[in-house]
Amino acid sequence: MTSFSPLARGFAFLLSLLALPLLAAEPDIELSGGTKSLRENIRQHLTLADESCKTPMWRLHARLNDAENEIAVAAQALGFYELEYEAKLRNDKECWGLDITLTPGEPVRVKEVRIEINGEGNQDEIFQTLYDKPGIKIGNRLNHGSYETLKARFGTLAAIHGYFDAEFEHSQISINTEERTAIIELIYNTGARYRIGEINLQHEILDENFLQRYFNIAEGDYYDSDELLELKNLYNASNYFSVASIAPDLQELKDKKVTVNMQLEARKRREYSVGAGVDTDAGPRVLLGFEDRYVNPRGHSIAADINAADKKTTALLAYTIPMHRPAYEFLRVYTGYQKEITDTSTSHKDTFGTSYTYYQDNKWLQTYALDYEQEDSIIGSVSQASTNLIIPSVAITRTKTDGSPYPLSGWTLLAKLSGSPESLGSDFSFVQLHLRAKYVKGFSFGRILLRSELGTTQLDDFSELPASVRFFAGGDASVRGYDYKSLGPTRDFSKFVGPLENPKLAEEVVGGNNLLVNSIEYDYRFEDSKWAAAVFFDAGNAANDTDLKVKRGTGIGARWISPIGPIRIDVAKALDGDEGVRLHISMGPDL
Repeated sequence: MTSFSPLARGFAFLLSLLALPLLAAEPDIELSGGTKSLRENIRQHLTLADESCKTPMWRLHARLNDAENEIAVAAQALGFYELEYEAKLRNDKECWGLDITLTPGEPVRVKEVRIEINGEGNQDEIFQTLYDKPGIKIGNRLNHGSYETLKARFGTLAAIHGYFDAEFEHSQISINTEERTAIIELIYNTGARYRIGEINLQHEILDENFLQRYFNIAEGDYYDSDELLELKNLYNASNYFSVASIAPDLQELKDKKVTVNMQLEARKRREYSVGAGVDTDAGPRVLLGFEDRYVNPRGHSIAADINAADKKTTALLAYTIPMHRPAYEFLRVYTGYQKEITDTSTSHKDTFGTSYTYYQDNKWLQTYALDYEQEDSIIGSVSQASTNLIIPSVAITRTKTDGSPYPLSGWTLLAKLSGSPESLGSDFSFVQLHLRAKYVKGFSFGRILLRSELGTTQLDDFSELPASVRFFAGGDASVRGYDYKSLGPTRDFSKFVGPLENPKLAEEVVGGNNLLVNSIEYDYRFEDSKWAAAVFFDAGNAANDTDLKVKRGTGIGARWISPIGPIRIDVAKALDGDEGVRLHISMGPDL
């Protein structure tokens, strides 16, 4: 075995370092003249650029002669049919180089685009976009890439909508070099449009008749891959399946029909969940959940959830029954319990109810409900009162968002009308309207968030209204800078307990029958970061009738963008009264 001294090894290492620049050297090709796109396209077409620095000059000169056709093709692809150029090879110290000076001349421009569609699809409106927006404008410079893109659109539209035999009868670009004009001619024969044949559904759970109620297709319908994608999304969103795959069998096309194969992989039937969270309205909380996704073959399900926190605890047990269109409508029977303790009130409420939810084709969600609520509440210094209410309600909601955990566009709207007619057995009658809206708009310099909440209640005697039905303001999702539900109409409770040393302490918040809260917030997200900074201004209050005493709050905040939405940390200053500065922590989607 041969050994080397440390000096020899060090000398070899030094030589290797000196050789690194040579190993890293590459040909220097400089192009000048013409447009940037022309220079880049020629550079991409030059196979001469693949030659190494060790290639002898005689071979480079021979390859340069061969490059003439490559340069012409690259120029003509962008409409330059009169290109002239000068090319000069140079032998630099480390590698060879090439200088190309371009004189592109006047480009060829599109004079006419002729599109003709034959076959069954000649009257199909799906191809109308090719006529209306071909992506090539008359008078523009000819671009062969745009021409190929237009051709590909024919095939894509045909495949999506079941024209599996479609082909071009004629496709050509006619160049008039004297006029420097081009005429594009595309004649396309769609052939017959295929229909859906046999539908094969493979699954392990649930009744097949129930699963077929999801179908938006039927045997004999015209084939449309968009409808298959929609059906796949419906199954994936159903909570029954982990994976839904739907595909046409394009290898077995018979009698102008295509077989559709569906395979549904079941999700785990039962699931248990444990979680934790925190916000300054309710404090630290623990979440426990159980779900049985398919109690029976007809897709019925049952879910139980407990959300326990220091100030607010809720529990809900719900049994859900899918209706005729299970992806869009369901019936729910439920019972729940809610306990809420704030500085202004205490409430213990039991609920028994049923609801019907319908998701409209226009993407509005409607919910009709009938609840029986038994509530024991204490408001301020008044002794505990019990109420029994039967409350029918209707709610509509819609959310439109870009789907991001940190949306830059979108809005959400909720409107709920509820009431409690004494004629149905309630202790008293009331009617209440509650509206809530949010709007997000992004800009290059950040985003704006607008929030508004409006509520109004009509009844004869406000003192009968339990705590859960009254309106309060203040808190993380209301007027920041004030404690949770600390704002609203007040009353003097010294008449209940006697004179107080400090008269200011005699005012206690009892809530109101109306509510108005507005908020504006500006967020700036740091580049390539999950962090954003915010400034905001909130204003509003609860009121009796029209006696609204607006309370204002402003502050700054930080946002950490998690997969479930931003985690918000706000420091807010109350601008009215002596509330001072308050910390607000909340989490969840913006919309």
